[in-house]
Amino acid sequence: MICPICNASISDDSSTCPACGADLSPRPASAHPDFIFCEGCGARLGDQDRTCPKCGRPAPGILSEQSAASDLAAGRTASFPRLTAEMIAGAVPAPSASTSSAAPRDEQATSVLDGDELSAAQAPSASRSAAPRPRPVVSDDDLARGDDAYAKARRPRWVAPLAAVLLLGAVGVFVATDPLGVMPGIVESFDRAASEMYPSRQVAEKGSANDSAPETGETGAGEAEGAHVLSEPEAFQLLSAVYAEITSYQDALGPVIETFNGQYLIKDFDQRSQASRGAYDLRSTIQQTLDELDSLRLTENTAYAEDVEHLKQLATWMYNRVDVLCKSWDISLAVPQGERPADHQDEILAPLREVSMVDGRAVDVIEYEKNVAAWKPVEK
Repeated sequence: MICPICNASISDDSSTCPACGADLSPRPASAHPDFIFCEGCGARLGDQDRTCPKCGRPAPGILSEQSAASDLAAGRTASFPRLTAEMIAGAVPAPSASTSSAAPRDEQATSVLDGDELSAAQAPSASRSAAPRPRPVVSDDDLARGDDAYAKARRPRWVAPLAAVLLLGAVGVFVATDPLGVMPGIVESFDRAASEMYPSRQVAEKGSANDSAPETGETGAGEAEGAHVLSEPEAFQLLSAVYAEITSYQDALGPVIETFNGQYLIKDFDQRSQASRGAYDLRSTIQQTLDELDSLRLTENTAYAEDVEHLKQLATWMYNRVDVLCKSWDISLAVPQGERPADHQDEILAPLREVSMVDGRAVDVIEYEKNVAAWKPVEK
């Protein structure tokens, strides 16, 4: 059979469940269990429950004077004896004589105080209380204006905007006067950060080492020579020197391309920055050549006007080939610290993918190689 208490499978002739210890002896047909309820949560208990299955409180009649507190604290309540009728009768005190001789209860009495009793009850508190606090008087006009006599005083609405204006004004005066002398350092830090992030976009100051204005070089053509009109022999010598410069850029471009291919994905920022200097320097040099050609002053109706335009075009094609590498270097150097440039490879190579191509070769390279030999200046 199945135990009705724990649902364990036991033999049919068992009088006690070996699993939970429930009493399974047969009961008379007239017998019926008494209803027992937990004194803690009110849950209904079985006649065999020692503790409440809901809150764990011992069932009524389990505890007695002989029960040990340590057993209760440890949860050992299975051996607690039930209270017998004699034990309960001995634990309840008998009515005392004073209780039995008390005055009979007035069945007509109520708990409502009459007027005299109420005045007598309020008299002590009235003597201790101070004069009544006058209540504010609210007129109809106050209600119409929205005034509330009970509300706390409110600040005018213009106080907050005025405080904000004064604060902004104080900040502006502080920045303009710079009493602590910190603004130059802040501006310098911003300039330094911008130059490190976008080195190719910085505008050199006039007269600095990176100024793109033409300087006196190996060609002998400088600002002083460009200031006067060149004779035909002087123009031929100058243009021949400029042509030699432009063709030399072809040899300098090879190492720049190799350096870019090998180091634009290096994680260390300082190494990438150092590797990029070759491309930026070469682009600045080509720009100086273009500026030098723009500043030339030749004689009217000179025979070398077409040669000047040819050299400008050759220098422009060479400049474009270097400039696209510098744009890719800009993106590589802008990768945030701690991130791998390899994760931004597509972004870095985007400028190179935008170059005009014909049969897998850049148009600037094709045009340069097709015209560089034919456009060499010839004395006229």
